[in-house]
Amino acid sequence: MSTNGSAQALDPSEYIARHLQSFSVPQPVPAVAGHHAGFFPWNLYVLALAAGLFVLMAGVAALTDRRPLFRLPRSMSFGRRFYVWWSCAWRQWLASALLCLALLVGYHSLDLKLAAPLMKLSTALTPSGATALAAIVPGVIMALPLVAAVLVYVLLSLPLSGYMVRGGLAAHALPGPERLGLWHATLLGLTTYLWSVPGSLLIAELIVVLPHHVEDGLRAMLLVIWSMYIVLPRQLRRVARLAAPLH
Repeated sequence: MSTNGSAQALDPSEYIARHLQSFSVPQPVPAVAGHHAGFFPWNLYVLALAAGLFVLMAGVAALTDRRPLFRLPRSMSFGRRFYVWWSCAWRQWLASALLCLALLVGYHSLDLKLAAPLMKLSTALTPSGATALAAIVPGVIMALPLVAAVLVYVLLSLPLSGYMVRGGLAAHALPGPERLGLWHATLLGLTTYLWSVPGSLLIAELIVVLPHHVEDGLRAMLLVIWSMYIVLPRQLRRVARLAAPLH
């Protein structure tokens, strides 16, 4: 009962100040991770998950395409391949950064307005007594705005990524549909993310044991190579499929 009473006595402005303070205090990072961008220490389970996901996707794609999965026209040299990848990549990065910035501003604005109502709701729904449920319920309720922001980002980033990839390919006069609908753009964005995730996990886990000054540069280089030779061919294949009904 004392826990419930203290929560009711907490002033909303004091709660908001404490809530915002948690964002300003830097959180400790495990020493084993260093500057690891994915926040994963060396973990065989993550490696197995990434490798399994890639094998599963490659198997499904092989059954569907019945052709080499990552083949591009022989006329496309390394320089042209890099140029095409860069045209898609900078558009995706810029669009993702603007979307993330807009959602962060919206989240913090909404979080300030909903802090007091959510605090009252968590107090009303929290059972009395020192139980496990009493410790979980407030955290779950207060995390609802963050969960909503993440879901909105995922839902918007998929079609946005698809439109940016199509714009990059169109800049090089590569074949594709003249107009890309929302559903097709979402499929193209989903293709981009699905083939990017296994590579990001594998690369992050394999080089996490290296010194930081080597790790950062090698990770960037390997991610570019993975995107050029694994992700880009699948993006082109998806765009070719979308353009096929138009012929």
